[in-house]
Amino acid sequence: MQLKFHIRLITIVIANLFFLPLMAGNPTKYFEDLSMKPNYTYSYVSPTMLKVMGDTFISPQEYSNLPIKSSDITSIENIATMVNGQDDELWDIIHRIKKDKNMDTLTTKKKNNYRYDVLATLTKDGKYILNLLVVTQNGGNCVDVIYMEGKIPMETLKYSFYD
Repeated sequence: MQLKFHIRLITIVIANLFFLPLMAGNPTKYFEDLSMKPNYTYSYVSPTMLKVMGDTFISPQEYSNLPIKSSDITSIENIATMVNGQDDELWDIIHRIKKDKNMDTLTTKKKNNYRYDVLATLTKDGKYILNLLVVTQNGGNCVDVIYMEGKIPMETLKYSFYD
């Protein structure tokens, strides 16, 4: 009886050693369910696609206020809406990410009906961003959210978010 127990235990341990790294490579897609709702635009870039991109900037440096290289991130998720900006489900997801990832606000910009928030989880030494959440609101209904995971050097963000 003990032999069967030990064999089963060894099998479970081996299976976990094999399958856990595979599951770790698939980041959570927080906003995917919202993509089925009308008036939302959704995109997701997988770890595999980011590897294919190599060491390029996600968007051209001269046009972007987030000059992040594809080699520094493991996933990107973006959701945007022009009419559903007050959707409780959207804001519940944003707050859940902030709480689950223990994110701190790096910067907030407010002007009239425009608001821009950048939140992040840093490594203990403060040299890298592990999770980055950018929420842009323009008016009461227009909301654009970008969520990234990876290991982004803090020096990447040494420019001003207010430009």
